[in-house]
Amino acid sequence: MALRPNILEVTLMWSAPAYSITTSDNFRKTNAKFQKVFQVVTKPEAVAADLYFDERFPSPADSFSEDFPFVAAEAMSVDQISPIFWMATVDYNGEIAYEEGQSDPSPLFAPPRIDWDDVETEEETDEDFNGKPIQTKNKEPIEGVAALIPDQTVTIKRNLLLFNPYVQARYRRSVNSDFFLGWPPGTAKLVKLSASNVVTKELAYWEVTGQVRFRFPYRTTPEKAWYKRVRHEGYYERMTVSGGGTKIVRAVDDNKEPMTRKVLLDAQGFRLAEAAEGEEQIAHWLEFKLYDSLPYNALGLI
Repeated sequence: MALRPNILEVTLMWSAPAYSITTSDNFRKTNAKFQKVFQVVTKPEAVAADLYFDERFPSPADSFSEDFPFVAAEAMSVDQISPIFWMATVDYNGEIAYEEGQSDPSPLFAPPRIDWDDVETEEETDEDFNGKPIQTKNKEPIEGVAALIPDQTVTIKRNLLLFNPYVQARYRRSVNSDFFLGWPPGTAKLVKLSASNVVTKELAYWEVTGQVRFRFPYRTTPEKAWYKRVRHEGYYERMTVSGGGTKIVRAVDDNKEPMTRKVLLDAQGFRLAEAAEGEEQIAHWLEFKLYDSLPYNALGLI
């Protein structure tokens, strides 16, 4: 931008501007809307483009003042009053927040928005509420039984100075390694992390949204709440051989024929003994870690 020869005089008015500071989102977000109005004297041949591109007017993203460096110019409108007299209005907009001990109202001081909810998913299960296998009286697994699994969820929105997509990718395959919002390590799973860039000439920052799902450690310990848990069973079993060693062989029935259904196995892979008449067979379960463990407080969301 440069001085336009058709613009003769630009005067900032003190009586016309409008100012407003409003809160929203249950007082968690504060927005400032300010104006600057200019009287402009021009040559008769001046056109609106002369005003839009003259360096004496604020440029897009210019700060309103030293007291409000993060309230930036976002629009300019011009009105021609006479052949040589114009009015130019510049609108400023920006999020502000105050923190004790800080002089400038920065959007980075705004508190996070935290919304709790829950989600329910239907997942196939092979055990009942007490942990007993879902099977026929003849020990055959019954497939297709599903249970509703409720999880608590929290959505957190916050302004952050930095956002790293590589870190985002790592955290998306993780659970918490620290206590997060009162939940112990292993129970929180980051299911969404997005960011939108906001740029002014004074500051570039990110509006970050994170969603975390919490799983109660049903029939396991908290650190294994997001482990995959499956019944230990198969068509092969471990057997002891002469000399004290073991080997893995095809499971067979009493007639030495290969089993047509899976057999239950203990922690070492040996076949579990059949339950006595009238008693329930107690299965052994395997747990597999599927996600990394990372500190969720380090995300800076809270």
